[in-house]
Amino acid sequence: MISQIYSSLLSIGLISLFSLTLFFGFAMENSWAATPFSQLINPSVHTIASLERVNATTKDIEGKAQEALGNVTGDRKNQIAGKAKQAEASVRNAAEDIKDKVKLPDRVQSFNKNIEGKTQEAIGNVTGDLKDQLAGKGKQVESKTRNLIEDAKDTVKGIFQ
Repeated sequence: MISQIYSSLLSIGLISLFSLTLFFGFAMENSWAATPFSQLINPSVHTIASLERVNATTKDIEGKAQEALGNVTGDRKNQIAGKAKQAEASVRNAAEDIKDKVKLPDRVQSFNKNIEGKTQEAIGNVTGDLKDQLAGKGKQVESKTRNLIEDAKDTVKGIFQ
């Protein structure tokens, strides 16, 4: 029992150390002092993507800590919730990888937003987190709205062609 507590605390400590190193590494690399003046005036999209990556990393660390807590206490609900948060972080990181590689058409972005929303809602259903459930449903509504806008664009293009 004591060895489990020790290993869990060690894991949490290492994860915290890693996250701080990762955070301060991003902070040093992307700090305003290291940024040319022209980029300060016209900030790029990469800053927003980095913030999304930080959010995903934070969610992953939170999940690992919650899973470790569940392992120590034997609470199955915390173990599952921790794993779900880690899965959500993986999905967020995968989405950021895609965003970094390609500028996707609006229809594909809409599809991705719908999948992301369904995933987040499912995670919220598993963990019982109302915030994740509502955010997932909101993303699905945003996806439907984007599709309606794209349908309207297609209709207008069809009229003029």
